[in-house]
Amino acid sequence: MTLPLSRIDYAAVGVTSRGTTKVFSATEHRQTQKFVVADHDGVLHVYGVKKGELQVSFKSLPGPKISKMVIGGTARDKIFIAHGNTVKGYTKKGKLFLEFDTNLIDPISAMYVLGPDLAACARDLYHRYHDCKDADSYLAGETLYDVVLLPVERSTIYAILACGDCAVRVLHGTKTPAVLRLPSVPTVLSLYREGDVESKDRVLVGTMDGKVGLLILQGNKTLRITWLLNMTGSEVTSLDTYELQDGLDILVGRQDGTVEVYTFPEEDTLPSLRYRSNASESISSVVGGIIGAAGYPEVLVTTYSGRIFGLTTRPPGLLEADQSDGLAKLRAEIQQLQEKLNEDKEAANFTVDPLAPLILSVNHRLLLNKEDASYSLSIELDTPIDNILVQSDTPIGLLDVESNSAVVSLSTCNPREGNFVLATYRCQVNTNHLEMRLRTIEGQPGTLQIYVTSQVQPKCCRRILIPICALSLHVRQHEDEDEEPSGEPFNELKLIGGFTVAEMHAWLSFVLPDVPERPHLQEGEAALTYVSSFVGTALRCTYKKGTAVFYGENISSIIILRDILTREATKRKIKLDVFCDVAEGSISRVLELILPRLNAAHELVTKVKILNALEEWELKENPKENLCPEYQELIQNEAEIKAQMAKDSEIMDRLHGVITDLYVDWERAKRSRRISSKDAAEKLSAALQSRELAQLLQVFVDTNSTVPAPSSASPVI
Repeated sequence: MTLPLSRIDYAAVGVTSRGTTKVFSATEHRQTQKFVVADHDGVLHVYGVKKGELQVSFKSLPGPKISKMVIGGTARDKIFIAHGNTVKGYTKKGKLFLEFDTNLIDPISAMYVLGPDLAACARDLYHRYHDCKDADSYLAGETLYDVVLLPVERSTIYAILACGDCAVRVLHGTKTPAVLRLPSVPTVLSLYREGDVESKDRVLVGTMDGKVGLLILQGNKTLRITWLLNMTGSEVTSLDTYELQDGLDILVGRQDGTVEVYTFPEEDTLPSLRYRSNASESISSVVGGIIGAAGYPEVLVTTYSGRIFGLTTRPPGLLEADQSDGLAKLRAEIQQLQEKLNEDKEAANFTVDPLAPLILSVNHRLLLNKEDASYSLSIELDTPIDNILVQSDTPIGLLDVESNSAVVSLSTCNPREGNFVLATYRCQVNTNHLEMRLRTIEGQPGTLQIYVTSQVQPKCCRRILIPICALSLHVRQHEDEDEEPSGEPFNELKLIGGFTVAEMHAWLSFVLPDVPERPHLQEGEAALTYVSSFVGTALRCTYKKGTAVFYGENISSIIILRDILTREATKRKIKLDVFCDVAEGSISRVLELILPRLNAAHELVTKVKILNALEEWELKENPKENLCPEYQELIQNEAEIKAQMAKDSEIMDRLHGVITDLYVDWERAKRSRRISSKDAAEKLSAALQSRELAQLLQVFVDTNSTVPAPSSASPVI
């Protein structure tokens, strides 16, 4: 890291949404720039630095929560804010010149202004207005995270949409959009810019798994992607490009509070990390500009709780000199504030209304880690967290997080009462952000309840409900890139009854994660494709009015679907005919996917056991003389081996559990008999120890039973 940046704290406002801090264009080259911040209190702040001091140029009265804000106008000096479904426009001096009701049903979640054109997204609907009149719209059917407009040709506007199905769409009027598939969900779009000049064909994109890429709009109006930072990490929340020092840089803000600066790569070069710091809470905005002192570029950062600070290229010596000059004035301001505080305490003769609601502003996010099939749960407040209570009515595992400094207490639970997990996280002082990891069990849906209390408002508690799907470890794939599965090794489940497409779509949301807002219909039929992040098996769902067909490589997924969908139909008194066709080759397919991981896990466990034994026997002191080359190599790689083991210390038990469940569900589907997991584990014990495919398959095909095997396709009512 070669970029020395110094932090300057500027101000604090209310809780902020993503992208609600913007810097105005400079009036003179290399001179200080004003910036604007909008918060959840509905207050719009315009700041500027004069004579080395930050001053408020304009501050609006409180109002509804401001969810989005953009800068527009010919000189980029007009402020547009969105609250609910209403858009307002202000000048830099605070004059209201526009108040526009978009008539959208849902609140505006993304917005962009380009000349007379305004793009607004509400949940899964995109709408563009020209001079406040309807121009075009598009129903994506997926959550829309961000939008930008590009003026490609005269009077021609292209909209770039970041969609929740791991895609970026290019929309031109009412024409069918071009689709660019990404490996993860895009969450942030930002126009590439040099100084105050924004590109007309290049857009930066940040994803939910931490990648940053560059999109280039080509002549045929399709997108080409060039990955700049192809890595995994915390979710990208804000992006910008700006020349801080010695060339153009990429500014990145993340959900875990990290602020990063990378060099913008040229041809045949890779981006390099120049700066990294952590603000201890999620970043809502990063933007480049000259804020604190003329001639010194900096990164202007706003956090979730509303803290505003700069990371400046100004040398620390100059900063210290300014701080010394203003020390006397600062002491006088502190004295005035102390006197005002004493006056307020003396005047506070009233009591707080006990019926008045106290609402904590909680920001939370639950993301699946595909590598180890676990979930990361991040929770943050705009005030320090006191306690977090976790309660679950379904079995989940709480995993250790290295960066988590909270003290965890587990309570005894009674599963018969629907209470499987009860834990309390007691946070340290001044902890605004907390990361947790948890792991679910496939086939056991439920609800995770989180109760959060604040150190500032101890009597106020906020509850968060997080649904846990039955097949929560499955990841949705791109439907238009998958072919219809046919024949072995896919098992088939077919449901026929009096349900509608929308009804079946709603039922599937109980079973599968990330089900889109609305079903994508082609000739009256919808399709969803998933892949298990843990096992790697595929599952495809196709459904239309009265008929639903499911193809799955793993019979356990099919049985889980059958149980939950028939239960939902029974609740609504809808009669179903259920047909289940079991593919003989599906078992070998699943075992072939699991066995390499099982062998690798066994090898890793064996290495750890050897290292522990060597440590116990004190044979590490002089390994070259006493140990064989294999053991010497183990000792050299000890740190890496134990770190790999720490990622998932129960991997062997989990893989054994998948095979055991596979056998239990195979017996249910193929022979219509129920056996317990304990009996299945005993029958599979020798084969699991051998880790041989033939021996495992022999257990599955063993027909040592007096129960006659039913037909593979029989109606069930």
